[in-house]
Amino acid sequence: MVVTKKAKDFLTLGSSNMISSLVYGIFWLYLATIIEKTEYGELGFFMGIINVGITISFLGLRQTIMVYEPKKVNVFPAAFVLILISSTISSIVVYFITQNLVVSILLIGFAIFTVIITGLNSKQLYKKYSIHLISRTMLTVVLALILHNFLGITGIFLAYFLTTIPILKELPSLIRNNKFEFSVLKSKISFISYSYENALSTVFFQWGDKLVIGALFGFSLLGSYYFAAQFLWLLQVIPRSVQQYLLPQEAAGQKNTKIKIFSVIFSGLISVVTIIFVPIGIENLLPQYQDSILAIQIMSVGLIPLTISSIQQSQFLGRENSKIVLIGSISQSGLYLILLVILGQSYGLVGIALSFLAAVIIRTVFNQFIQKYFQNDPS
Repeated sequence: MVVTKKAKDFLTLGSSNMISSLVYGIFWLYLATIIEKTEYGELGFFMGIINVGITISFLGLRQTIMVYEPKKVNVFPAAFVLILISSTISSIVVYFITQNLVVSILLIGFAIFTVIITGLNSKQLYKKYSIHLISRTMLTVVLALILHNFLGITGIFLAYFLTTIPILKELPSLIRNNKFEFSVLKSKISFISYSYENALSTVFFQWGDKLVIGALFGFSLLGSYYFAAQFLWLLQVIPRSVQQYLLPQEAAGQKNTKIKIFSVIFSGLISVVTIIFVPIGIENLLPQYQDSILAIQIMSVGLIPLTISSIQQSQFLGRENSKIVLIGSISQSGLYLILLVILGQSYGLVGIALSFLAAVIIRTVFNQFIQKYFQNDPS
């Protein structure tokens, strides 16, 4: 019965993430057909700013919620207040950078939605998590397509913001009968600090590249890369779902060996399918993005080490070994951005894709080495 429930929970979480990523992925690929490549790159640049700003605003508290709420430590209420304050400050900074009010308030909306849905996940309320994730995804796409006709890019951002509002109804249930115990967070400051530094290094790996590419190589090349990144985003639903499911489980001391093995095998199959069929689809449907084909194939191989790495990180964080995750994240991000600049200048889009693949493989090897070290450590 326990195994059946675990499988059901994993399928609920995984299927909702997969549906959401698939719909968003198709939406962003469709956008590539109706707007210019340069404008598409500009969209990616703004999304990079927003996501970096959100991560800065989270202060390392998202992972703190994921790890300590399953252990019945009341961290959510205080964490929510701090995130709300910091995201408001970040949104003001983003406004002065972008001069776009909708982009700046979207940062707050994203932050609120993310912290609440993280709270649902940490309490293993997977059904509510799935309902909000999928409904928001569908509504965002519909509104974005409508508002884009009237407001252009700004309409897309406005749609994303408006659809973050409905999840606020879950907030009272996450805070009810809980005190705002900031002292609890103070006692976890070491874990929070490492988690924050890890989150920053991770977001610069996932979104900082968009800022670097846009600044150094222009929005046209960024448009081609952002198009390739949409395929990776679709594929990354697997490692994202694995980590979201495993982290609370690992924190509670539960093992999920079969799910881990299945996830890695499934990632390999998806990677192979992508390499074979993506060229056919792009050449027939989006010939203007043929320069992205090889980059997509190269980056899709990275799905396998990404999945393995997400499993490794869940184990480290579940045991509160956030320092290890931090070292790995900083190394991965630093290596990627350095290689991106070097190989990007020499080989363009393919060089950037190779930089990504090298970074994720080295991160996984590092994690494996550390795991074996701990297993063999007599202390």
